[in-house]
Amino acid sequence: MLERRPRVSIVAARAGVSTATVDRVINGRGGVRAKTAARVEEAIREIVGRPLSVAPAIDLAQRFDVVLSGERGGGTKALADAFASAAEAAGANVEISFVETMNPTALAARLRACAQRGSSGVAVQVLDHALVREAVAELSRANIPVVSVLTDIAGVDRLAYFGLDNRAAGRTAGFLMGRFCRGSGKLAVVWGGQLYRSHEERESGFRSILRSERPDLQLLELITGNDNPEMTRARVSDALASHRDLVGIYCVGGGVAGAAEAIEHAGLAPSLVLIGHNYNPDTKPYLLSGTIHAVIHQDMGRIAADALAHLSTRRPMSTMTGIPIEIITRENMMFR
Repeated sequence: MLERRPRVSIVAARAGVSTATVDRVINGRGGVRAKTAARVEEAIREIVGRPLSVAPAIDLAQRFDVVLSGERGGGTKALADAFASAAEAAGANVEISFVETMNPTALAARLRACAQRGSSGVAVQVLDHALVREAVAELSRANIPVVSVLTDIAGVDRLAYFGLDNRAAGRTAGFLMGRFCRGSGKLAVVWGGQLYRSHEERESGFRSILRSERPDLQLLELITGNDNPEMTRARVSDALASHRDLVGIYCVGGGVAGAAEAIEHAGLAPSLVLIGHNYNPDTKPYLLSGTIHAVIHQDMGRIAADALAHLSTRRPMSTMTGIPIEIITRENMMFR
């Protein structure tokens, strides 16, 4: 029997699996393949077998940075809170900061500031822009590991990505929309803006499945809400006034509460189908009322814990972490 149980996040990083998988192995819950369970057990033996002074726990002398979108409500706030909790649980020194939404210049400047302060590693909600790619490259050249969270970026030397398979998430939303909409009509898609690769992938997946399964549903031009509830409410209100045959709205990012407000103000809830992302205090009341029919959710706690663990060990990942795509409605939200 082990005298000392290592942190789950550290075991997960060493074994290259999720924290949930480590938890299932340690507590004998089953549902884990034999080869995967063996990797976890070997990782535990490697960690516990070393002298305590050199065990690969998070070094208290390290200071990690978490840089997120400036819209601090909804999913962003949930992720910030998750990072704060994960840092406390791991005994890590983490500074969380926010940068103006959809501002690549400001984001690049913040990343360079992290490098100048000698950050031990950065978790960042990236924008897919040349300025941000160059800033990430500078961090890499300075031997500062970077992980992307919620949304990824192409063509950079980042350590890992932690978040959903966003194309699959969009296809899931499209599948639900096709089932919820009983008749033909128009659909609107609201995104934060073109600089989030995650939003592009979700919108692409959404359109793809509807083209094949519900060609009778016509998609309008994209609505940009900048992940801001007030802007989203105004833009959705305009769409509702202009298109009386609108039967569904998919919000691929933040601001879904603003869309829900617009729908309720127009007296169209719950007949007009609304699907969004992330279960949190902003979306909960609209799920309860039925204005939001479903949200596509990702476990922010798991994202934060896994991101910090990989920053601390500097262990790269060649594949996605496989964050499960959850579907939450008012009938199962009591389990969140």
